[in-house]
Amino acid sequence: MTDNPSPSYDPLGSEASLWIIHLTENPHDPALRREFSVWFARSPAHAHAWARALHVWRLSGATEPVLFPHPSSAKTHNKSAPFAGMSAAFARAPSPATVRRTAMACALSVAFCAAGALVLPDIRIALQADYRTSTGKNQTITLADGSIVTLGARSAIAVHYRPQARDITLLAGEAFFQVRHNAERPFRVTAGATQARDIGTRFDIGLDSTEVRISVQEGLVGVSNTPQGQELVLGAGEEIRVDRATGGITRETVVPDTIGSWQTGMLVVSNDTVGHVTNTLRRYYSGYIVSWNPALLSRHVGGVYDLGNIPAALRAAVVPSGGRVREVADHMLIATAAAHPRKP
Repeated sequence: MTDNPSPSYDPLGSEASLWIIHLTENPHDPALRREFSVWFARSPAHAHAWARALHVWRLSGATEPVLFPHPSSAKTHNKSAPFAGMSAAFARAPSPATVRRTAMACALSVAFCAAGALVLPDIRIALQADYRTSTGKNQTITLADGSIVTLGARSAIAVHYRPQARDITLLAGEAFFQVRHNAERPFRVTAGATQARDIGTRFDIGLDSTEVRISVQEGLVGVSNTPQGQELVLGAGEEIRVDRATGGITRETVVPDTIGSWQTGMLVVSNDTVGHVTNTLRRYYSGYIVSWNPALLSRHVGGVYDLGNIPAALRAAVVPSGGRVREVADHMLIATAAAHPRKP
């Protein structure tokens, strides 16, 4: 939802905490241990993150790790021998209570990292927004000119109406617009560096940290990525995706009836990435959804996902793509690549 995570966001800390969960649940998986070894050996920062995560593990109730190797000092990190300076004690498996405490502590660690990335940007958005929604809640707004905007969950807009123009800024999330056309008073929506100009239409705009997506259900929309950029005109059933990092543009054809499907409580996807579907589901889930596997997030999926049952919706998107989803402490969903991916 935001371009600039707060300084408290610690992605390596989140990864280390997730490794503890993986290794706790699969203590005798040699492939997993080799994968962890590669992760740990990547840099001294990974070793420090692992040491911090283990500290949280000890606070969960276990005085000494009994399951996985841990660095006696981050200074002993060595890429050629990633477990050098580490003591391993695989002699006995932890009790179920210890596993639960460990998972809870790790979940809290990841949750605090995620919360740090969201709270400050949410405050900034709240100060700018004229309309905003909370997690899991859509809202329909009738603007002063009779145009209608439906805001998706955890979304926000700022409205700037003037006698000569009607300007909307999508600050976060997604919105569906039903515009009352007025050629003498243009209706424009800005999302990031991308601007959409109504030419009598119904269209959807989504904004997240990686891309801006504009989909036209009816009529025409003019889209430009810079104030001086050439305008592209989209018709019904057309969609454009703008990469926010590179400015790259992808233009596709979609089924018009699927555009804005989230308004009905069911997200209809014909060809999208797991990552983008996950970003949408996050806005409808009261807890945290964690996934840091780029290969999994880049895979393409299609289907109908129930926004009223986010755990089931996430599984429906992730499992066919060779992943799995686990619930931790009833408020966190962790999507990871499966140890043995399902073959197509």
